[in-house]
Amino acid sequence: MTDRPPVPRRRVLLRPLGTVGLSLAVYYLIPLPDRSDAFTIVLLVVGLATVAVVLAWHVRAIVSSHYPRMRAIEALAVAAPMFLLLFAAAYYLLARSSTDNFGTGLNRTDTLYFSVTVFSTVGFGDIAPQSSDARLLVTGQMIGNMIFIGLGIRQLLAATQLGLRRRASADSDGDPGTTG
Repeated sequence: MTDRPPVPRRRVLLRPLGTVGLSLAVYYLIPLPDRSDAFTIVLLVVGLATVAVVLAWHVRAIVSSHYPRMRAIEALAVAAPMFLLLFAAAYYLLARSSTDNFGTGLNRTDTLYFSVTVFSTVGFGDIAPQSSDARLLVTGQMIGNMIFIGLGIRQLLAATQLGLRRRASADSDGDPGTTG
């Protein structure tokens, strides 16, 4: 059995929490325009492509990691907030462009809450899309949710299993492997 570096316990907790905290800070501090327009669509498409790239990078890192489970947790701590905050920002822009889109004005906390309720399929009904544009955006998130959960989580789990098998094989061969 090879010697792996010890699991830094603080890193296991602090890095994912720090990532979530930083993501929330960026969401609340980044200046966004007053209106929803083509920028909203570009923001969402570029953001979703970025989430896909981040997930792909993390999948590769998980496979080569000494601690694939920890890396998978870190990947979720990056990708899930990115996904939810992208939709929250799009809802915020849509809500600011017209109160007709949601029936009331929404702030960033309201739109983050709405994004999480749509993601979790809870849908309390206290915030609901009223316009066709808002309904299309919510529909887009629901489809994105299925893709994120179905494909994204599946890839992270498969990478974790592959990483664990690679690590076990390296341990039995006496190969120190790579760090991660």
